[in-house]
Amino acid sequence: MLKVGALLKFLLDLNPQNTPARLALYNWLRGFANPEEPLSRELFERFFTDCLDYPHWVGNKNQLGHEVRFLIENFNKFYQQKFDMRGLRFPEEYQIVEAEHTQDALDILTCHLNGRVSPDDKFRIINDQNKRFIAIILKADRTLEVRTYDRKFTLRGGILEPLRRDLALFYDSNLELSSQHQHKIEIAPYITAQFTFENGMVTGHALRGFVFQKFLEVRNETMASQSRLQVPIRRLEQLFIDRESDKEYQDLVQKLERTRSLIQAGDAEARRWASAILTQAETSLEQIYTGDRLLSLLIRDLRHTLKPEGTPTWPTLNPLESDSTN
Repeated sequence: MLKVGALLKFLLDLNPQNTPARLALYNWLRGFANPEEPLSRELFERFFTDCLDYPHWVGNKNQLGHEVRFLIENFNKFYQQKFDMRGLRFPEEYQIVEAEHTQDALDILTCHLNGRVSPDDKFRIINDQNKRFIAIILKADRTLEVRTYDRKFTLRGGILEPLRRDLALFYDSNLELSSQHQHKIEIAPYITAQFTFENGMVTGHALRGFVFQKFLEVRNETMASQSRLQVPIRRLEQLFIDRESDKEYQDLVQKLERTRSLIQAGDAEARRWASAILTQAETSLEQIYTGDRLLSLLIRDLRHTLKPEGTPTWPTLNPLESDSTN
């Protein structure tokens, strides 16, 4: 059985830099496929649907399909027709539909999930500021899937389904990232990360742009050291993790409260580290705990405590009023 590694070697010998389609396939296989993974129609479908998320390839899907078909045919000749192309849909055969109305997108996603989850599973779909939809799926064994969708859909077997179906995080019954799954998430517009999480360490890649350039490579690093990955994951987790049980959130609250108390007690050292605590808290409030009232209040109180006693508060002048007297 032919594997991804053989196709990568074949593409490298052809110089993948020669065309954007060839470079996209080469980079995508290096970043998102395992060299030992067997070549399959499902593998190429993942590549095509990732490509068709980009306006460039939607406008050039004939070129993409022609180039990849040419590559596979020549690869097959080299390996004596060992990869079966029957049933493989090329990009020019995909019809992309973008739902204009939120309710239409929700209805399509609900039908899709009803067809793929078991009767014992439960799910809810959250509209995330009209930009994307988050499906939180609670499995019968108390594990969790968090899947991300946008408004792009395509026809599969006569049924509208999400164009990209593999953007997902998987959690065990303790709401920790699963070590048994491969995770895939869009960490910024047109930047997608795929990674594994084992023993608290992350290994994976992030690719960007329509030729899937390497943006980030992580090998056995802590999640805390990879803010580009951690922040979008933590932001998603706020949709289903109770902040009462969120250790990072509770630690931040305690830091703010303790720092304020120490400053009020006259601790000069606490006054020196307070600015770092404020920066951390404000960043978390902006990027992760958006709109959290308790954090907002604690940040405000700490800033007020830092003001030297007797600091005057000047009234704001109305620019339409004269500050001169007659």
